Amino acid sequence: MKNELLEESNYKQELKRNLKLFSSFAVAFSFISITTGIFANYKFVISTAGPAGIWSWIVTFIGQLLVALVFAELSGVIPVSGYSYQWIKRLSTKTMGWITGWICICFLVLVVPAIDSGVAPIFASLIGIEGTPAQISMIVIATLIIQAVINIAGVKLASFINNAAVFTESIGIIALTVVLLVISLKNGNNSSILFNTANTGQGVSYVKPFMMSMLMGAFTLVGFESAANLSEETINAHKTVPKAVIGSVFIAGIFGTAFLIAVTFAIKNLPATIASNSPLPYILQANLGTIVGKIFLIIVSISIFACGTVAMTSGSRLVYVMSRDNAFFLSGLFKKVSPKTSSPIYATVLILIFGIIATVFSSSLTTLIGVTAILPAIIYFITIVCYGLTRKKIKIKEGHFNLGKAAKPVFILSIIWLVFELAILTIPKDFHKTALVSIVLILIGFLLYFTIFKRKVEGLNVEEEAENRKTS
Repeated sequence: MKNELLEESNYKQELKRNLKLFSSFAVAFSFISITTGIFANYKFVISTAGPAGIWSWIVTFIGQLLVALVFAELSGVIPVSGYSYQWIKRLSTKTMGWITGWICICFLVLVVPAIDSGVAPIFASLIGIEGTPAQISMIVIATLIIQAVINIAGVKLASFINNAAVFTESIGIIALTVVLLVISLKNGNNSSILFNTANTGQGVSYVKPFMMSMLMGAFTLVGFESAANLSEETINAHKTVPKAVIGSVFIAGIFGTAFLIAVTFAIKNLPATIASNSPLPYILQANLGTIVGKIFLIIVSISIFACGTVAMTSGSRLVYVMSRDNAFFLSGLFKKVSPKTSSPIYATVLILIFGIIATVFSSSLTTLIGVTAILPAIIYFITIVCYGLTRKKIKIKEGHFNLGKAAKPVFILSIIWLVFELAILTIPKDFHKTALVSIVLILIGFLLYFTIFKRKVEGLNVEEEAENRKTS
């Protein structure tokens, strides 16, 4: 395999490079959005495994950091938009690349409404409405439309919002952590609540509920590769993106750990907290009062909104990249880029439409979250295995991020972690529905490929081989 993987695949730069290191980091950090994941899953965790379930976050953090190290190296080797789709079609086969791209699109289509479903109840409480399922759906759809408008306006506006959200989320999480710890210590709260299982494992092993609580970390600590998905719009992407990938996971993991400890330590009434429809806002307002609690909820809402915005950005870029390869529906339409904003408008509208459909027909937020935890784990597994099988044949340029001698143990441990994570997210009976939905989506991808796209992709192979013969 040649080292010049981009030239070998006739890569052509089309999008404008505007993003610097902080913006690249902001994209990854905003996609991860610890506030989004924790606010969406905290009730599930304390209901399933009790307050002690928060410690599963650290296990997931370590596992995802291993995955991020591999992705950081790979993003420097092949710094192009389309991340795993682009990587796999170069490292493995075009067929495997397309299937991976399909899984990525399914994930990005579903994760945007899943994220926005986290901000909808908070917004409903802030404006003083009941928050019925119909009202929540309407808020989610309105949020999706606003995010689409921002993305259509161009990557600069989306980047500005993401950059601002990094500050609001970081300051908000740090401030909340410190304030809640101070209040809890002042009130003499008992730290034993951090290890309270709430009788979730009474009479049986606590292993299962604890492992199920890893859904929070598995749903949250993903999307760091979104920085790689915007490589074509990033300055010095081969150096910038790896730093953004690793930094976003590391900081999110540390901040998330501290916040979970602080907010759990601040619980005054555990049964009431578990019974609440929105336990985190309940804890905040119980400790900070209504006004201060709402101020922090506004900050949290901004962070979650930015998370959904960057997820939509990532989804539209992947549709655009696959369409540019003539490997997607109506490729001629979805590969178009606005000359004014350098934004793939039609690809963004497609993500919006699918997001609205997912919102209308999704009967369970937990199922939506579960699927968007399983799919990225599958994407990570495929990517790492394919890269691991070909890494010896690739010469990593000097100055690029290189795992060096640590590569082998990092690859092995990350694969073991992903197998373990997938087992956690699929084997328990409570997660069978999410596993089934994930399998159906992947099977639909295989069906579409072999009935519609196989000839197009093989035709693309023939064209590339002819071009390579002309230039060799």
